[in-house]
Amino acid sequence: MTVNPKVVLLSLLLTPLFSAGSAAADEDAAVFSGLSYPITAPLRAAQKEGAVLFETPFSAAPAAEYDTILIQGELAAPGVTVEAVIKSGSFFLAPASYLSEQFRRFPSGRFWARFSVPLTRQPLKFRVVSLGLKTNSSITIYETGLFQAGKAAEAAVPQSTVPYVPDAALFLPESAPFKVIRRAEWRAAPPTQPYTPHAPRYFTLHHTQAHYPKNYAEAVNEMLFIQDYHQHGRGWIDIAYHFLIDPAGNIFEGRPINVLGAHVLSRNTGNIGISIMGNYHPPANDPFTAAAQDSFVAVGRYLKDTYEVPVSSFYAHRDIGNSDCPGDNLYAKKPLLTGLIFTPPAPALPPPPGDVPPLTEPQQRSLRQLMLSLGAL
Repeated sequence: MTVNPKVVLLSLLLTPLFSAGSAAADEDAAVFSGLSYPITAPLRAAQKEGAVLFETPFSAAPAAEYDTILIQGELAAPGVTVEAVIKSGSFFLAPASYLSEQFRRFPSGRFWARFSVPLTRQPLKFRVVSLGLKTNSSITIYETGLFQAGKAAEAAVPQSTVPYVPDAALFLPESAPFKVIRRAEWRAAPPTQPYTPHAPRYFTLHHTQAHYPKNYAEAVNEMLFIQDYHQHGRGWIDIAYHFLIDPAGNIFEGRPINVLGAHVLSRNTGNIGISIMGNYHPPANDPFTAAAQDSFVAVGRYLKDTYEVPVSSFYAHRDIGNSDCPGDNLYAKKPLLTGLIFTPPAPALPPPPGDVPPLTEPQQRSLRQLMLSLGAL
């Protein structure tokens, strides 16, 4: 096992003892009767501004109070916005509508919106409202999240007046036995606060529950979207995961390997988050490619060998958090991944002997002469 003593010292000095970095994606989702994520609906153009183009039913009552609503997905064309509508606790009061405090749509069509509302536990619904949509379009909602903002943000780290430059020792070393698309290559934004170092000791499988990239350019765009969504939508200092893997098997560097992530509630210290791009929970059925599997196994073997991670310390998100992640279809692959990472390959056996042809008459005479010569000695 090779451990950088500088990183370990920083980890001991700066990493809180138990549940550091409690921020993560463990929260209530808005559950709508008759609808499953991803929710897709057509949007008809040529309607007046302010017209409701699509509306969900009211959700079931959330399990806990919330004051923040997040939604992310894809909008095929601009010209619409999304409103949140919260049911009143009184029969005599109308539902209250809320515009998003932040609404961002990327050129790729990926969007996210964040709503701040009074603390409540009431059901809610979403409306897609025309802002002058010019062509027929569609919306896909990949996920929603309901939570209390004060409990979901990452703990602030004291900042100095000197611009923060992460120590090179925090990052995956160049000697790692697999190729990584480094942060500079996918044009990552810097963290909004200094990182908290930690020493890896287990790792967790996730899926992004979102867009399934068809090529490298789409994967880079998805990285940029996810980081923006995590930093400015969720209020985390950086993208939550340490590694993300696209269907072509490209391994993208998220947070540095030796710093705290934000991918499992209260279980981030020492935990390396590896997320597979796409959605693997029914009714979604994105294919888990052989290339993505090989890349995950390569990262897993590196973690096992470098940090002496035992087989009992490989988790899927749902094993240690309140989540369906990484989806039923990908979770079903966990025993296979475990075997590929932790079971050493069997030694190669010599090929079985083939049939030996009978000796020819000249060969038999030569053999008799050899045996007589040896006997004469």
